[in-house]
Amino acid sequence: MQSSTFIRLILLVLPVLTGNYYCFAQINTDSVYVMPVMQVNDYRYNDFSAGSKSITIDSAYLKNNPGSLADVLSNQSSVYIKAYGVSSLASISVRGGSASQTQTTMNGMIMNSPTTGQLDYSTIPSFIFNNLQIQYGSQVSLMGSGAIGGSVHLSNQQDFIKRKQIRITYQQASFSSLLPIASIRAGDSTKQLFISAYYKQAQNNIAYFTNAEKKRIDHAAQNQKGVYVDYSFRIKNHTLKYWSWYQQMNRDLPGTTSALYSDATQYDRNWKQGIQWTYAKKRNVIQGRLGYQEDKMNYESDTSNIHSIISSRIIQAELEYRYQLNTHVNLLAGSQLILQEGMSDNFVTSSVHQNKYAVFISSSIRFLTNKLIFLPSVRQEWCNTWVPFTPSLGINYFIFPTLKLHGLAGYNYRIPSLNDLYWNPGGNNSLKPEHGWGYEGGLTIEKKYHAFEIYQDVTGYTRTISDWILWTPNNGIWMPDNIQRVWSRGLELESGIKIHSSRYSFHIRNSFAYTKSTNESDLQSTDQRLGKQLIYVPYYKNSLSTSIATRRVEAGMIYNYTSWSFITSDNSDYLNPYHLFDVFSNITLDLKKAKSILTLSARINNLFNTNYKVVSSRPMPMRNYQLTISYTFN
Repeated sequence: MQSSTFIRLILLVLPVLTGNYYCFAQINTDSVYVMPVMQVNDYRYNDFSAGSKSITIDSAYLKNNPGSLADVLSNQSSVYIKAYGVSSLASISVRGGSASQTQTTMNGMIMNSPTTGQLDYSTIPSFIFNNLQIQYGSQVSLMGSGAIGGSVHLSNQQDFIKRKQIRITYQQASFSSLLPIASIRAGDSTKQLFISAYYKQAQNNIAYFTNAEKKRIDHAAQNQKGVYVDYSFRIKNHTLKYWSWYQQMNRDLPGTTSALYSDATQYDRNWKQGIQWTYAKKRNVIQGRLGYQEDKMNYESDTSNIHSIISSRIIQAELEYRYQLNTHVNLLAGSQLILQEGMSDNFVTSSVHQNKYAVFISSSIRFLTNKLIFLPSVRQEWCNTWVPFTPSLGINYFIFPTLKLHGLAGYNYRIPSLNDLYWNPGGNNSLKPEHGWGYEGGLTIEKKYHAFEIYQDVTGYTRTISDWILWTPNNGIWMPDNIQRVWSRGLELESGIKIHSSRYSFHIRNSFAYTKSTNESDLQSTDQRLGKQLIYVPYYKNSLSTSIATRRVEAGMIYNYTSWSFITSDNSDYLNPYHLFDVFSNITLDLKKAKSILTLSARINNLFNTNYKVVSSRPMPMRNYQLTISYTFN
């Protein structure tokens, strides 16, 4: 066993040291800064991504459908959003992984909470970003701990186009929901400024049915306000970017269908900011990032006699150097420092810390007349002790210019969170990192013919994670331990068709995922949990969106299907599958004399009034409406 592992490491590490091949970096033509020799995107997860599958959400959808990140991911991808209902948590599962096995970044900086290792996607406004990318599979060797199932990347990319633009948006929706947004975007070829401020409030008094009896949720009101600032400046070979996001959110946490009464409230304050410097000249690119994150959560319930305040801070610093060795090889070397602190009376001490330091190396290589792309990467991290050495290898092979094979093999790990280690009572400071190998392979077809474009990707994967951390009750106290080995495997299909003409455009996009994620722990053969699907991991998830548009009018539909998901570890009980249909329409008026654009949008969510739950005893909204008006002045 040790011998085979050593051979795998040699095969993955050896290509990093080789130099007489062609280099290749995947390029997003919307965000490329052109240098005399090299072409570089903003972030390494774009430039060094051969072999991995990724999808990018249309920026127009983010702008025209203001809502939460949870809503966008659920409607526009096959990832599974585990939503606990209105005014409640929404976590993510990618390829059958836990919520803490997906890493989320904002402008290249980690957003995951150091205390839980997760992120509440219902609290993140998607409309303040113009780029949203989902990467599937292991990204640990480049991105670090936690990027096991996949990663979600949010950013604001600047194009350095001369403009002065003001945009005012107002959305009125069901459940007494309103959302005004004001944004400014201005700049020229050397500087760009983007500011967005928003305020949302809602009563969220949704209706639902239990045994044919109509009931209504109460104590679910929320208000959310925030501001985002992004400023970029470039001169000669230097580009400097500063960004800051501040948000406050108050919400009443509703009860469940089995325990209707609740007086719980939660107050969240989030402040994240970062600065990025890029130097690019000929064959050299240097990037440095420094970020600071401060979060505070105050949970109160008089009935449960709980008054809990949890604060956390993260300082993250990164330095990368990229060098084009010759026309054959691009090299990447970097280091990362993450200092984390959690503060609460719920920890074993009032303040707990976790510091991580890592170095990583990657090489982007191409040969065989540019048909074969080779991307080996390695990472070594320290967190109180050496974390297992982390290699990966990505491969793209172009059979034809329109037909590509892709594959990725990598070692994964996740360091336990502060809650896992130090929560009192229950924390376990003897926990080991989750770890294991993952493999994937797929086929991509991408063809353009005049006004017709088609895209199809089929990807299969398998991944085994040992020492999976699971919280279980022990004498009435919930405690984490490395007690599970989980085997995740599945099949994913991404399909897209676009047709453009002088009078109209048509598009259809479909994301499908089959996920089997089972408990393969060392249990007795009579244990009913052995080989069973993990709870809240549906076998099938499908998201279909289609629209047709003229110069002024657009109409479309979004269809989502989620199969049954089990709610007990022995799979004896489950939630029923559900189908959701949303329809929408946009009208755009170009007011040339006023140098402005007026957009009117209407949307009906859950058109057929489906009564469904994503989490047991947590009802979701039935049919509801949104009306949005946007005025853009140029």
